[in-house]
Amino acid sequence: MTPAEVEAGLREVFGDRILSSSAVEEGRDTAWPRRIDVAVDALEEVCRYLRDSQGFDRLLCVSGIDYEGYDESGKGKHIEISRYEEDGSPTPTKPGSGDLAVVYHLHSRAHGGEVAIAARVRRTEPKVPSVGQVWPTALWAERETYDMYGIEFEGHPDLRRILLPEDWEGFPLRKDYAMPSRYHDVPLEGAPLAVRTSPREVREEKE
Repeated sequence: MTPAEVEAGLREVFGDRILSSSAVEEGRDTAWPRRIDVAVDALEEVCRYLRDSQGFDRLLCVSGIDYEGYDESGKGKHIEISRYEEDGSPTPTKPGSGDLAVVYHLHSRAHGGEVAIAARVRRTEPKVPSVGQVWPTALWAERETYDMYGIEFEGHPDLRRILLPEDWEGFPLRKDYAMPSRYHDVPLEGAPLAVRTSPREVREEKE
């Protein structure tokens, strides 16, 4: 089975809910892997179809994307990111407005192919259906994506942070995220290495 055959099968079944497709690596249009963008309301159905009818029996990973700073052609452009004062406290950052996306990376043991299924959502309403009913291992990866990007997976039976404390504020892999200077009463090293106090200076202060 070729990438073109996989895409053709999806378009035949789901029609215009298959939004676009592209090679994951430029210049590899006829090779694996391939990324296919789908409508959010088709995500779970597409994944189930790929598992049951196209042989994609393995979920490799789930990842998030923050499109803040991307232009209409999908190319990245410079944005002002969080900066830190000399004492390590973050400066005010303009809230992001770019879309977010979730990407499921799939593999077929039957024909050795890989495909990435992506669903893009508005930053103001970052919700997609969970595919934990299709691949149970997705439940862990969806929690991590929620923890880092704030994307909510509807239908997930236990959607909560998995790496950070429950009361942590913000989502660290969003481009407009500013590392807090403190967590409760604990100082955090939010400053870049260049402005942090060196271990030697810390020892000298204690002496």
